[in-house]
Amino acid sequence: MKRIRRIVIWGLTAWFLSAGPVAAQSQSAEQAQSLVRETTDAVLSRLESKREALQQNPEELYALIEDIVLPHFDFEAMSRLVLARHWRTASEEQRRQFVEEFRRLLVRTYGTALLEYSGETIDYRPVHAGENADRVSVPTEVVSDQGGPSIPIVYRLHQANGKWLVYDISVDGVSLLLNYRNEYNTVIRREGMDALLARMSGKNGRAPS
Repeated sequence: MKRIRRIVIWGLTAWFLSAGPVAAQSQSAEQAQSLVRETTDAVLSRLESKREALQQNPEELYALIEDIVLPHFDFEAMSRLVLARHWRTASEEQRRQFVEEFRRLLVRTYGTALLEYSGETIDYRPVHAGENADRVSVPTEVVSDQGGPSIPIVYRLHQANGKWLVYDISVDGVSLLLNYRNEYNTVIRREGMDALLARMSGKNGRAPS
């Protein structure tokens, strides 16, 4: 669980700072760089100006994340990949609940990441994609201002409804989805899908439905 939390925190913190390049894939490098810079400056300025209020009111922080970050993620695709074969055997209601709980889990984990951000630099690498490809990998590197080792982060995106959406993040070669898949598969095999949903709901601060 600690390794999963580390992956989510680093991956989503870096995504927060690099939300621009995905939408700007068809634009020039100059436009993409300008978009990243302007987006970063605007959002971090908002965070810094409201950090104390956001720390005291998590719901306001979660609302901020919903507005800025989540529209760039494909949670149903992520849920399918996390559950793998269990997605096929789950009922429609179980699938709906899983997507919702997984989404809430990332919102809350990302909230922690946002408040823990302390000025790390994000270096961008060339996007990996073929011509007219509907899937791309966006490599980045998190560089600490404290002189620690850099952390490579790769975002995997696909096109859905005419826009790029994230469906996986790898941190230092470790996939976010594979980590959750391994953990959740163990729970499902031992206790069943409903038990997993109850656990996720409890961690998200809600009573099981």
